[in-house]
Amino acid sequence: MTIFTQGKVCTLALPLLVYSSYSFSVEPLFDTPPDMEPTFVDNVLDVFGADGGFDSSKAIDMSYIPTAYYTPEKQFGVGLLLVGLYQADPDAPSPQPSSLVVNTFGSMNQSYGVALENLTYFNQGRQRLGLALELHNEAAVFYGIGVQAGDNDANKHDFDEQLISFQPSYMTQVANRYFVGLGADVTHASAENLTLSDETSNQGTATRTETAALPSSTSAGLRFISRYDSRDYHLNPSQGWLVEADAGLFHRSDTNEQYGRYGVELSNYVDLSPMPGLIAWQVQGQFSSGDVPWYALPDIGGSSAMRGYIRGRYRDNQMAMGQVEYRLPVFQRYGMVFWGGVGSVAPSVRELNQELLASIGTGFRVRIKDRINLRADIGKGKHETHFYLNVKEAF
Repeated sequence: MTIFTQGKVCTLALPLLVYSSYSFSVEPLFDTPPDMEPTFVDNVLDVFGADGGFDSSKAIDMSYIPTAYYTPEKQFGVGLLLVGLYQADPDAPSPQPSSLVVNTFGSMNQSYGVALENLTYFNQGRQRLGLALELHNEAAVFYGIGVQAGDNDANKHDFDEQLISFQPSYMTQVANRYFVGLGADVTHASAENLTLSDETSNQGTATRTETAALPSSTSAGLRFISRYDSRDYHLNPSQGWLVEADAGLFHRSDTNEQYGRYGVELSNYVDLSPMPGLIAWQVQGQFSSGDVPWYALPDIGGSSAMRGYIRGRYRDNQMAMGQVEYRLPVFQRYGMVFWGGVGSVAPSVRELNQELLASIGTGFRVRIKDRINLRADIGKGKHETHFYLNVKEAF
């Protein structure tokens, strides 16, 4: 979740980001002197609570990061990123702090939204309560279903996506680093003003995909989650594994039909010490069955999976992707990343290897609190380039 800056034109971020400093838990490219005095930028960041540390004595240690951006769909906009860390039980602290991340934005074309991610650790991390909440009214695109539809620029339709999503979850440890749990998902989505894009209205109709109206719908369901998690820090791991599988059954209101969604994810983080940096890699799949609404179809793109593709251009009943990222701490709070990814969508699992999509990119990192980074990424996909400004790593 938490995606709000993506477009064909590079986003404008505040100069505050560009001149910040960085630190990381793995071997850096250049060592930071232990007696180094705070810089002017450090002092400025302190004003926003982004001092790079975590004060566990506070009920919640907050940072507030103002942002600015531009995309062709949303035009110019501003936002505010809020990051909070806390210990739910100070008498029995968890190895890593609980977290609250809130991402808000508003733009000149009246797009607006807020996304919240909260993960609370109880009983020294043996129980975990999660909450993902999203509300937005934003410019979006629809090209149809499948890779071929997404490849055809003449298929581009613009619409206003209105979405409300509520996703709580609870997990408990049943063995060493192994958790099981349940989650709920209630989502309402509607597509207003679905029209052929001005960019493509003069390209002719011979190869254009016919697109039916995208119906408004509310879906609700339950998910079962199975997870092995040995990561040392969930917002920015430097070592460990994540192996997760989930399955959910949902009911949609507009057709009174049921559908299923299933996911798998495998992630690993390898510290390269004594060499600088670490390698992070991820393989994931999202699969579906039944009468899946348009907004719940597995897709590629956004700030976490296959950066460089606008989310929603490529969607179908099944999705698989993999990405590898080199994360390099440079000096103090500064850092860089370089990545590549490959993936696809298809109507069936056996067709996922027939039409592959690739992305490459790089990014800048700034440590704002404890080990949490503000990240600015630019990714190039098959047809376009997108910029992302967000908190925490992509995976």
